[in-house]
Amino acid sequence: MKSRVLVGLSGGVDSTVAALLLKEAGFDVYGAIVEIWSENSSGGRSGEEREKPWFERACCHLPMVKFLCEEYLHIPYVQIDQKQNFQEKIVDVFREGYHNGVTPNPCTDCNAEIKIKTLIDWAEQQKISYVATGHYAKNHYSVQNRLWGIAQALDRKKDQSYFLSRVPEHVLRKVLFPLGHWTKDKVREFARSKKIPVEEMVENMEACFLSAKNVTSFLKREEEVHSSGNWKVTDMKGEKIGEIPTGIGLTKGQRKGIGVANAERMYVKKVDVHNKVVIMGSKKDILNRNFRIRDPLGPLFQKKIKGNLYVKFRSVMEAVPCIEKGNLRFELLNENDGVTPGQIAAFYDDEQMVLGSGILEPEEEMS
Repeated sequence: MKSRVLVGLSGGVDSTVAALLLKEAGFDVYGAIVEIWSENSSGGRSGEEREKPWFERACCHLPMVKFLCEEYLHIPYVQIDQKQNFQEKIVDVFREGYHNGVTPNPCTDCNAEIKIKTLIDWAEQQKISYVATGHYAKNHYSVQNRLWGIAQALDRKKDQSYFLSRVPEHVLRKVLFPLGHWTKDKVREFARSKKIPVEEMVENMEACFLSAKNVTSFLKREEEVHSSGNWKVTDMKGEKIGEIPTGIGLTKGQRKGIGVANAERMYVKKVDVHNKVVIMGSKKDILNRNFRIRDPLGPLFQKKIKGNLYVKFRSVMEAVPCIEKGNLRFELLNENDGVTPGQIAAFYDDEQMVLGSGILEPEEEMS
């Protein structure tokens, strides 16, 4: 009897190829689209985004999923409504994070709390053994630490292990990642060989509910919190540089789009929501050697781990060496500008396997 697998489909080339590979490997494949947003809700996209053809938008598209399942994959599929959960657990939390002066990471939360969790729950109800996605990550077993988990993908530019770092270890045991050993170019080439309309398919992006990734305009649409006066912009000494309509939506390390001009190149050091002040500093001012996390998750915090430890603060950065100091504190071997409160710190071992993750704390809470 064939093993059954439920594949999360977005309408994009990656999840489609993942489903095809599993079919060719002999699995009994079922498709699922997790519906996470409504264009009519406050979490939906702007009017400009809604006017685009479905294949030019930024995330999951039911018409394309139906088309692919019926015409190319020839598999049954199911729609799973998670719009309310997505609004409450992702969009609302995203907005609240910025209003608390930190930079949230909705994609890691969405993978862990909405997309993969939903697939797992539905698969278990239907007695389906596995779930799978089109994420670029490797299923991996660490001989050194005797752990099952995920590791960075072969295609480092597309690697999404960082965005999966909040998925619990026991869940990952049931998730297959067929594209872990593939490059994006190879995926597209394979899709074309199967006559799949690659050029019409969406390239999934992070923060799917944002049009053009414009955080400030999204927050303005969400609620008008900017009508009670301008924010002050200061340097590290507290001297005023200028004023801006709002600091909500700015993030540590940001240089462009602040709304003030200065002779020196300056970066956001801190967003002080309580006092409505944005503090700017030099490149050196935003570097950190030490950091602390909250909400730890993963085997790193449950057992003794052998070998070296590395960390990523962004998906696109190379993992850098760090040392665990105890009490959820860590020290980098070299200063780094990526320690941004609210973002995810994802930890890796020598085999590029994810060992755990946590949410970065504000600097004043690190002392």
